[in-house]
Amino acid sequence: MSILNLKKKFEELKEKFLVNKYEEVIKECEDILKENKIDVFYNLLCLAYNNKGETYKAIDVMNEALKHNPKNVDFLNNLGMFYSNIYEYKKAEKKYKIGLEIDKNNLSLLNNLANLKKDLDQTEESVNIYEKILSIKPDALVVMYNLAGLYNSLGKFEKSKELYFQILKQKKDFTEADRLISQMEKYNSKHKHFLNIKEKLSNMKLNDNSLLHLHFALGKAYGDQKNYVESFNNYKKANDISKKISNYNFSKSKKRFDTIKEKFKSLNDCKLNKIDRKVIFIVGMPRSGTSLTEQILASHKNVIGGGELPYIQKIYNDYFKSNQNIEKNDLLKCNKEYLNFLTNIDDSSKVFTDKAPLNFFYIGFILKFLPNSKFINIVRNPIDNCWSIYKNYFPTKIDFGNDLSDLSKYYRSYKDLMFFWKRLFPNEIYDLRYENLINNTKEEVEKLLKFCSLEWDENCLEHHKNKRVIKTISFNQARRPIYSTSLKSYAGYENYLLDLMDLN
Repeated sequence: MSILNLKKKFEELKEKFLVNKYEEVIKECEDILKENKIDVFYNLLCLAYNNKGETYKAIDVMNEALKHNPKNVDFLNNLGMFYSNIYEYKKAEKKYKIGLEIDKNNLSLLNNLANLKKDLDQTEESVNIYEKILSIKPDALVVMYNLAGLYNSLGKFEKSKELYFQILKQKKDFTEADRLISQMEKYNSKHKHFLNIKEKLSNMKLNDNSLLHLHFALGKAYGDQKNYVESFNNYKKANDISKKISNYNFSKSKKRFDTIKEKFKSLNDCKLNKIDRKVIFIVGMPRSGTSLTEQILASHKNVIGGGELPYIQKIYNDYFKSNQNIEKNDLLKCNKEYLNFLTNIDDSSKVFTDKAPLNFFYIGFILKFLPNSKFINIVRNPIDNCWSIYKNYFPTKIDFGNDLSDLSKYYRSYKDLMFFWKRLFPNEIYDLRYENLINNTKEEVEKLLKFCSLEWDENCLEHHKNKRVIKTISFNQARRPIYSTSLKSYAGYENYLLDLMDLN
């Protein structure tokens, strides 16, 4: 094939890639690469595999490509990203650093390395790299956004807001920055940012996603002013848009709850014996107090706070979802995969926390391959809990939170599933009431540590001084000393929450 025809073919395949025709892209790229070892086709092929969900295949392609061109920084960058996607952080870091030896100021490599350092809680290094990028390219919006988010997670709110406002100077329609600023501000009717948001809403032509962020911001701003009518109206507008985008139907969630119970009942009794490393899973509804609880535990000298780790769902999908007859060898693989994943984050022997709230779906399955795990189920006043979900935007997909009726049904299903697990595993699950933790902190922390077989540590009462990154939307609350204003946070909105009132 001539150079001209190859260029034409590449443009055709790019168009197919952009409309998700990955199978066609893969087949044609592979055919071309048999005869022509051309970098751009390697890149396109690996990206198609990755987007198709075949990350390991993408890694194989990139490693093959590097044999032909070991100094291609795009290859090294892609390979680093793919390794990071499968939590092989050490391998990812190695590839980024090799790339930076070739091109020390490559902004994409630097940004990805900074993101990696952030994920590993190596915050000082992460900040330094982001700042280096901004010294090279001061208007790099993605980097400004990433650094602002990191400052936010570290509790450096003024620095975070400053960067978000800089972003808005360059890109007024980046309304996600408006929403993130709103979480750090306290508004009155004359607040400059509040007036700015209203002006944007009136005068700018915005897509649904941009409008969604603005309405969440206004919901928060009007709530600060105790204007509950306008506050709720804006929260509802935001959630209505979100529901339209997601096209959520509760039947999807109901099927998931039912399937989990049926699946576990049908499994054989095979399980592993006790293992050395202990993991504490913090579960519950989102916005129930899981971040606060992890921050308290992670302040203990013998505990590493892992945050919301995504790996349990992957293991369930890979090993349990379609397998009726689990063998010991399967469980050993699950065990090895998960513990290797933890080791990539921290290779010490300390107790690890995993606080992905929706891991409550998988409690029984986890106990088969991590038999000495402990589960802390955070129980919060259901109206407070559901209202807090409804009024917050989640960057991850929590579709059920966009409608109060759906929320009510989902909460009931969660309670039913937890009853199912507690009946089977009463000694492994501890119900921690959020309200008790707020009102009787020392007593509840003592009981919590006892359940986790951890000795008393005064640092657990100073959780707000812990400098670890908090990667959830609860960053603000978990950075503060214990406070009670989150109790009955729905006060003033009662007339709008009739779907939730019978949950108590």
